Amino acid sequence: MHEDDVVINRNTVINEEGDKVELTLNERRVSVTVSGKLYQLLRKITEQDINFKDLLSTDNAQLKEITSLLYFNDILISRKDDELLKDGILYNPARMQTAALSIPDTPQDQWCFFGAPADFALDPPRSPAHGPYIYRKLGRNHAEMRDVGDIAYSTTDNIYSFGEKIQHVVAKIRAKNNKAMMFGGDHSLTYFSVAETARFIPELVLIQLDAHSDINTSTDKANAPLYHANFVSKLIADNVIRSVIQIGVREKTIRYSMDYLQSSSINQFSAVMSTDDKIRLASLIEGKNVYISFDADVMDPDVFPHVTTPLDEGMNEENITDVLSLIKNSCHSVVGADIMEFTCGFDKKGNPFNHEMPLLDKIISLIISR
Repeated sequence: MHEDDVVINRNTVINEEGDKVELTLNERRVSVTVSGKLYQLLRKITEQDINFKDLLSTDNAQLKEITSLLYFNDILISRKDDELLKDGILYNPARMQTAALSIPDTPQDQWCFFGAPADFALDPPRSPAHGPYIYRKLGRNHAEMRDVGDIAYSTTDNIYSFGEKIQHVVAKIRAKNNKAMMFGGDHSLTYFSVAETARFIPELVLIQLDAHSDINTSTDKANAPLYHANFVSKLIADNVIRSVIQIGVREKTIRYSMDYLQSSSINQFSAVMSTDDKIRLASLIEGKNVYISFDADVMDPDVFPHVTTPLDEGMNEENITDVLSLIKNSCHSVVGADIMEFTCGFDKKGNPFNHEMPLLDKIISLIISR
């Protein structure tokens, strides 16, 4: 018995009717019908401790086709993932106004939006865990993306188990050349989305719009676990990504040496960029595939106050739309993105409000535009 052995997902609902068997995974909103004979063959195979690679080596074309479909939709799954996803992988939040959709099983060059409603930050003054709900409640760009629901959060999850779920979902989206847009959630979760995207696109460039560098190479933090203020240095240390562009960084405490930026191929730009800065930025990403990570605190608090850690002298609407347009016009393609660390206010009746949402809608439209 091995963790890579294929099993039938424990959450699969199996309905046998005559010579047909319907396999349904409600959390993925998918249903696959197979013949009774093929189902019995699948049951026999999953009892023989065989991995997916070996399963695909079969000469039975029909079996190969159906197992590929079942594996993509998580009905067939490895033992490791069956344990990881025992509490589910994606769910339809109760407060969603419309039902979430399945992850496309065909290449559609489509942006798929999922929520990562978790906050593993060590010292947040305000939690961004409700970001996905806030966007669905107050945003207006839902129709431009395919909403596949939220990552299921279990009380037993730590940052790494939750992160593995993010990677699992991003892998399914990227497998058919579609694009993932993650809504957080604290910024540490970007590590997992970038890592999985980079597995499909090795020369990926991370463009981070953020008031903070999220780099910490201090001696006393060298062995610190992943968290929101060190995810970039963790990506570098783990050789996940080799090129980072940071825009809008203006943190008051620097926890790395200037030599570190150069040796790690990290280029920083201020919130307000000169013409020369824009030319340099364009040259750095020309012909490259990029991942855009947007931390809402890159914006000036006067423009975008509902963030977890606001800092003065940030970007305004003109700055952010200008730089996003430059990125879109200079790079080869934006292949993934996330929107992190934004919150909301509440009125006297307890209703959420976020006056910045029209601007966030505009930012999202720029990122996902063709």
